[in-house]
Amino acid sequence: DVGADNYDVNTFDFAFDENGNDGFNSQDDLGIFLNHVSKPLAPSITESFQDVPKRYGGVYLGTDYGEKEFDIPITCFCTTRDEYNERIKTLTNVLVNNSSDADTEYPLRFNDDPDVTYYGHFTSIPTPTFINEGVQDFQTTLVFMLADPRGFLPQKEIKITDNDQQIIPEGNTEVDPIIHIIPKTDLYYVGYETNDDYVAVGYNVDDGDTATDSDGNITVMGQSQTQQVDDPCNSLATWIQCSENTQAFPIYKGDIDGNSAATGTSIMVAKDKDDHYEWGSRGKHKNFYGPAVMHNGLPKITPYWKVSVRLHHVKRMKNERAMGKIEAYLLDNNGNVCGRMGIEDYSMGRYPRAFIQLGNNFDSSNSDSYLTLLFDEGNGQQKQNEATKHVKVAYTKTVTVKKKTAKKKK
Repeated sequence: DVGADNYDVNTFDFAFDENGNDGFNSQDDLGIFLNHVSKPLAPSITESFQDVPKRYGGVYLGTDYGEKEFDIPITCFCTTRDEYNERIKTLTNVLVNNSSDADTEYPLRFNDDPDVTYYGHFTSIPTPTFINEGVQDFQTTLVFMLADPRGFLPQKEIKITDNDQQIIPEGNTEVDPIIHIIPKTDLYYVGYETNDDYVAVGYNVDDGDTATDSDGNITVMGQSQTQQVDDPCNSLATWIQCSENTQAFPIYKGDIDGNSAATGTSIMVAKDKDDHYEWGSRGKHKNFYGPAVMHNGLPKITPYWKVSVRLHHVKRMKNERAMGKIEAYLLDNNGNVCGRMGIEDYSMGRYPRAFIQLGNNFDSSNSDSYLTLLFDEGNGQQKQNEATKHVKVAYTKTVTVKKKTAKKKK
């Protein structure tokens, strides 16, 4: 059990489980002594550089970071040849991965810093060399490579108390957290978001009107659901580009202008040949304005429906003065608006507001014409300015040197 606390700090543990137990300790299980390990500052670095003829210097194109390498020098003291042979067999069985999972990376921790776990693989296990003639003591240097050069801190259990709760991993390197969710009640659906990525698991709309749990129990979900549209939004082939003269639905407090474009993952505001966003004509509109697209009609009309839309709202202006909004409208079978959802800048662009409303007229003076399901600015802390911070600013000074011209003697 390598999870014990009495191991010498000059040892390492290898191939333990997610709780830090079992596996192999270098001293107690492998019978080797760990010499001084110099931990690298960074992974391997490859510079991209373009040489330009007749130019002083060149063009720096960025840096690529590769694997991190740990050189682990070890020593083994053996009193007999039989003991030497036994130690060699043990090291071979433990360190050489000849299983079908050849691409598996195993955990490693050095007990002088036991809270940090590295995941990697051995790429070099050199033939041992004897320390002195006539004795069985030997030493070698193991090479352990980390495809992911970061070390990981222990897993923590966090209680979720708010749907808008932010979870910031500890440490000093940007990393994608590994999240385990333990529901306390029966759920058919659960999901979470990390920046621009999201994970959702649970009941699928294509699975009919029943759900089966791990014990084989079947639960009737109600009316059968059939997926009609699943658009990845990576093409405008199924969308109609709207204009002031062609849109079939009214925009709430806004005007249609500019153009949209599809990327590999989303539909967004297009860019012109000068790499400027095509929001539309400035100075022409009194309200929000920008491009709009309308999806092709559904293959059939249904009295019951469920829709999910993923919206991504970004403030594009560096001075944070410009306000932005992104909306998705729901249309009935006659093309009339029956709902809207979106995100908009609020309070002169200081923080965002999300909303979901059902109805055909969303004017606040006519509140009987719509139903508000969500109208929220999110976490109250984002509305407050942070404390004043003092930072050092690099200062450069431009000096103009006047060139003196010697006067010509007459």
